[in-house]
Amino acid sequence: MKQTDDINKIKAVVEYILQQMGVAIDYIHLFKVMYFAQEEHLALYGVPIMYDTFVARKHGPVATLTYKVLRVAEGKVIEVTDDLKEFASDLNLSQSDGHQVVSLASDVKTDMDELSRSNIRILDKWITHCKEIESFDLSELSHDKAWLKAKRQAEKTGEDTKITLYDMAASGGASKDMLQVVKERQINRKALSWT
Repeated sequence: MKQTDDINKIKAVVEYILQQMGVAIDYIHLFKVMYFAQEEHLALYGVPIMYDTFVARKHGPVATLTYKVLRVAEGKVIEVTDDLKEFASDLNLSQSDGHQVVSLASDVKTDMDELSRSNIRILDKWITHCKEIESFDLSELSHDKAWLKAKRQAEKTGEDTKITLYDMAASGGASKDMLQVVKERQINRKALSWT
């Protein structure tokens, strides 16, 4: 179970991406901007932008909490916390060319206090980069070493497999020293976690 602080950060990231895109986008675009930005932030700073768990799926990495919120907005998941219901209520879903697309509800303001300057800079870079790329081309780009490692494990077990922050940092081009930082921070986070 994610803590409220983690949910608020993920919500701010999703809302910022949707706000900057300015139009309804498909799930692939949303997840890939999140994924590529996460990889680069890990590689440069040793910390993720947000603590949403990515799993390897057919069309690339999928952020699990964000996907759950989208399913709540679709009406396909009902029993969730108030935090997730509120998050889902900030999203508008519709169909475009037979695909589910998501946009930000018109009255929603992104909580910019949740986002650091480095978060915004890297998110902006990947929003701009991904905006004009076709969905399935973007999906192919996300089939990097981190995704491939998790996908192979998923094929063995038949279950979704988490893409580790360490593997994401490595795929994002992190130095050996930065990979050590990522590893140590994850050990510390796990040791200090209540769940």
